[in-house]
Amino acid sequence: MSATDTGYEIERTREIISAAAKLLSTESLDPLPPDGDLQASNTGLKTTRQALLRALEGGAETTNEVSRVKATALVLGAVAAEADVKDALIQHCAQVALGVRDALATLRNAPSATILAERAPIEARQIGFRRALFSKIEQGTWMARSAFAIEDPEFGEEIVEIGRANPRRLNGPLLESEMVRRCTPMVVPDPQSNPRMHTEFVRYTGTTSYVAAPIMAWGVPIAMMHADRDVDSTVDEFDRHILGTYAEGLGMAIERAQLMERLHAVRSAATDYLAGVHAIADDFTADALGAAELSFELSTNSGKARAIGPLDERNERLTPREWDVLRNLASGKTNAQIATGLFVTEGTVKSHVKHILRKLGATNRTEAVARYHRLLAAAGPARAG
Repeated sequence: MSATDTGYEIERTREIISAAAKLLSTESLDPLPPDGDLQASNTGLKTTRQALLRALEGGAETTNEVSRVKATALVLGAVAAEADVKDALIQHCAQVALGVRDALATLRNAPSATILAERAPIEARQIGFRRALFSKIEQGTWMARSAFAIEDPEFGEEIVEIGRANPRRLNGPLLESEMVRRCTPMVVPDPQSNPRMHTEFVRYTGTTSYVAAPIMAWGVPIAMMHADRDVDSTVDEFDRHILGTYAEGLGMAIERAQLMERLHAVRSAATDYLAGVHAIADDFTADALGAAELSFELSTNSGKARAIGPLDERNERLTPREWDVLRNLASGKTNAQIATGLFVTEGTVKSHVKHILRKLGATNRTEAVARYHRLLAAAGPARAG
């Protein structure tokens, strides 16, 4: 939710806090800072309401009835404003939750786990974060993989380079070590002064608070997500939970991407295997037909053998099936059409064509067809049908 969307509630909060502080003549009510947001408004209104109620109950001086009336009116105004602020916060949370759904829907269709890792920090902007870092966990070591910042195009490359130059083992005092061990997201409110930080990351980003979450796949932590807002904006428990939800979805998306990669690999291997089997089968079929060549048939009267096909120019007889293929070639049919007509595979037809070219001494199909016509002319009426 933008500042424009929440400007009215925030400005109204400032007015109520200022009026209450003036009425109670107290400095205990801190004014809302210039960069105050809905969460700060909610806290400020609650504190103001409680201070006004204490005054009305006699816990603070009220000089006259007019002051009591004003205090009562301010209490009512604070309650109404607090309700509006909470409505705005609920709407904001709902929008962020929808952002998680939209981000994960985008990543769900990533064609590979590698591309998903590249896109994960970019899509974090849909859940309100302005900077994000995706890191892999390789043999217990924190390795920066990809990063993104809305208004800093060089941020990603630079922070990843810092991470690669300064890897950290996740078995020491780092807060991330504990996070990965417990498999729960965390919020870090004081990174600049906390000794359990990745020093180089904290120094480069200048972050004042950030959230992080482990990414689980197949039951083990395989990666991490870090995110924050602007340098001068803080994150809170809601951000911790929302990043945890995002990280959980990322883990499922990674599992899906890895399954799809394995499926494609199996399909490719199966296709290659079947292609090899078909090639072997086609060659075997062609060789078997050649070995079983029916060059002669018994005469019904004399029992003597009679040729059923003319000799080719190399004194090698074409098999009946090769004559069938050659006749189809001469009629201008394609391999696919010949295969359909002869009830064989296209690979078998190709094997027959190869044998025909060899036996006829032809270099291509056109030459083979020309020699076919010469053979028919030479054979005359005695040629095989």
